Amino acid sequence: MSQWKRLSRKRRASYMALFVFVLATTGWASSQRWIAQDEALSEFVPPPSPSDLDAPLPPPVAVFIQKSKPNAFGNALLSVRLSREQLAAKEQDGTRDFVTIGSLESLFILRDDGKGGDERGGDGDFSGSITIEDSELERRASSDRIVFESRSEKLVPRFEGRAAIGVIEPKPFDFEAFKGGQRVSLDPAVVFVRPEGGQASGSGGAKGKTPNKISFPLPVVPGTNQFQERVLIIRDLGVVTDPTRTVEPCTQAGNPNGVWTFNHLMTQMANPAASGIDPADFAMNWLRHWSVNQNINADAVPSRAQINQLIALWPKRTDGKLDLSQSPLRLLAILPRVDLRRTSGGGGPYSSSGNSNFLDAGEARFVFGVVLKPGWNGAGFVGANQIPGKPAGCRALPFSVIFEYRISKCKCEDVVAWAQRWTELDNFVPGTGDYNDRLHKLTDQFVPANANPRNPNGSSLGQLRTNEIALSPAFLWEHRDFQLTQFPFTFFQETTTEDTPQDGFNNNAALVPWIVGAVKPGLTAPLFEDSMPPVPLFFNAANFMAGHSTVPNPGTFWNAPGLNVGGDLQENWARHRVSRAACSGCHARETGTVFVHVDPDDTLAGLGSTSALPAVVSLFMTGINNLADPANGTPGRNFDDLARREIDIQQVAALSCARVHPINVAHVKKSLLAFGVLPDNLFEDVTVLPAELQLSVAPDDLKRNPVTEVH
Repeated sequence: MSQWKRLSRKRRASYMALFVFVLATTGWASSQRWIAQDEALSEFVPPPSPSDLDAPLPPPVAVFIQKSKPNAFGNALLSVRLSREQLAAKEQDGTRDFVTIGSLESLFILRDDGKGGDERGGDGDFSGSITIEDSELERRASSDRIVFESRSEKLVPRFEGRAAIGVIEPKPFDFEAFKGGQRVSLDPAVVFVRPEGGQASGSGGAKGKTPNKISFPLPVVPGTNQFQERVLIIRDLGVVTDPTRTVEPCTQAGNPNGVWTFNHLMTQMANPAASGIDPADFAMNWLRHWSVNQNINADAVPSRAQINQLIALWPKRTDGKLDLSQSPLRLLAILPRVDLRRTSGGGGPYSSSGNSNFLDAGEARFVFGVVLKPGWNGAGFVGANQIPGKPAGCRALPFSVIFEYRISKCKCEDVVAWAQRWTELDNFVPGTGDYNDRLHKLTDQFVPANANPRNPNGSSLGQLRTNEIALSPAFLWEHRDFQLTQFPFTFFQETTTEDTPQDGFNNNAALVPWIVGAVKPGLTAPLFEDSMPPVPLFFNAANFMAGHSTVPNPGTFWNAPGLNVGGDLQENWARHRVSRAACSGCHARETGTVFVHVDPDDTLAGLGSTSALPAVVSLFMTGINNLADPANGTPGRNFDDLARREIDIQQVAALSCARVHPINVAHVKKSLLAFGVLPDNLFEDVTVLPAELQLSVAPDDLKRNPVTEVH
């Protein structure tokens, strides 16, 4: 580029004219060749080009912020540092000099070419201007300091992906250094896991049976704490049996139309006022998926005829349709999943990007368990267990139904406020008016009809998942996924199971190319928790993604003959990551789980489980240290997903919001096409947008621990 600049204007013009002529003639010749080969033309896929600006920011290893001279496009310089592996990948795709945030309609670039505020080209640090208020960073620094000084024990579990890989001492943001013009590290906010303890089964309550101290190499403290119980997995009897918002299915005590009932959730999803769909028909259509054989992505999903018995027993209205006000489902838990938030570069559960320009605020979930009412014939149902304290014949089934709603908030300030409203529940007692009213206001933001008019039926639902063994005479646990797929109105459609290959690939050599060729190369030492590619519909010319997922026994995990899991640690981790991502691995031996993470009956045998509420939670959720690798014995892995979520939601609630101005995309593309480099000024001829039209980002969320698994 420097040699180009040294040429005279006349000589540059001559070279450009020659370049255009050569480009035009070669383009004409190419077009004649392609025109003469129509079939080849129809199959031609152009190779990726830097000018496509397809360079989403991967999770950086470090983030820095520095005060700069204010202008129309920023008052601070944001820099991100990528790893050697990430830089090598960018060399391969031709985007070594830049990363992007946002979509082509509103795009921002961080550059590593020594221009536009970037200090040194090619050093792996990518920089760009942002606008952030000093007061935001001062508030963040003050909060960090208060939290840090409040704890005598300064360690917090360090999570990579879903695994706890050690401990770390967080560092408060240095606002004084920033104010003085220094380049300052900007990590996620300082937070700590609240004192944990209780039964190792996670059966509820901080009873002090486990010491509240983390250490290396055992960073997980088994049990739960008050914050987790009040904020992250709300299963307190004062909530799940709230007489104004729920109903007891065996006695009909409570409110059959309450806002946290299966009846209400199904009715809002059907949206009868707009769709004309009777909620009873909507629910019946869903239940009948089990009554017939399904074929989903060429994966045979056999019928489970026992569903017909459940339909026959279900109380009916006078017109013969299901009476949803007498639905045989009890509420087990309500959970926020802010950790599953997605960004415009991907992020969240479906991609490796975590660029902090939010598409949503993650998910929120309701978990229900199916029961048999008194007097119902339980013949043919597997695992029916009497619920203690309920009328004789009131039996819980191993059959859970999970409503998973997408939270359509995309401005940084809205995502932060959403996380704050959830964390504030920790200040109130479940079952009291103060607590339940606040929780009601939160669920009313995503449950009602038309909560998201851009989705089918106007519903915020992302997917509905089921885990059950109750309908299987062969005692075969099965996971199914359902979605609302057709706009504007639709019934449920049974669909593929995210992150899971078809059952037939397990313990099959055909799985080796996926583990070794697709997943293994992207995992880097020493942690091996890098984001992995999503399971595709097709792989190696075969239908690959599952139409359902089954767990033949609690010892199930994913493996394949010929893998070197004992001699190659990277390959060992690739196998583990594939297994842990799959429903049938995560719900079985790979995480030390016995089929479910929130127990609808007493499936989690040996963990102090009964059919009584509150529902028992798996060790994967409440904490387990040094869980042996099922294929090799080593390494041992540590899990405590509620602690991971506790750290994450608190950090989101403390985020600092900033703005970035979109670049001139056409101008940048033109420079990349002509010269292969970014222009000196990314904002050439840009009309400065008002603040509300600029991209809203959270720079201190860039170093988040992104979770790509949907569980």
